[in-house]
Amino acid sequence: MNRKTLFATALALILATGLALPAVAASDLWFHVTVNQKGGDNANVTINLPISIVEAAMPLIPQEAMRDGRIVIEDSEFDANKLRDLWNAIQDSPDATYVTVQNDGDTIRVFKDGDFLRARTSESTADGTQIDARIPLSVIDALLSGNDNELNVRAALQALVDFGEGELVTVNDKNASVRVWIDRQPEAQ
Repeated sequence: MNRKTLFATALALILATGLALPAVAASDLWFHVTVNQKGGDNANVTINLPISIVEAAMPLIPQEAMRDGRIVIEDSEFDANKLRDLWNAIQDSPDATYVTVQNDGDTIRVFKDGDFLRARTSESTADGTQIDARIPLSVIDALLSGNDNELNVRAALQALVDFGEGELVTVNDKNASVRVWIDRQPEAQ
């Protein structure tokens, strides 16, 4: 797998194993990840987790990493308040492309589109990789609702549950495909 596919897979696994939700609102939602490798070993992975299992896994996360559903970042160079100021400016701005990276025929755009912050590759990247990631703005807002240098993971995932069903990440390249989504189906469809 290349770096883009590995990144998307890592993001999906972090979401699947590291976050907790209040069970009441999420009782019928399922978190899904599929990774299908093409050629070679054809290693395929499917993760279907009810949100209640994600919640039950919360106590397994070391206290140094997360306290009461919040990640405390102890890096002296990280300033969550500056990140919050930037986020407030983005929320108040119109839909637009904020970052475009072009490299060897590949184009990756990060843009605000309605209720989402999105990252998408052009449809014709040099290596054939296509990425489409979308995060509801309410999820980012909730993540940044922590105090000081805290990221409020519990609130972010609750906001994702409140937003409801939908695609979060799709990655397709010549070696693999990755899909991350939330819905009410117990099996990946």
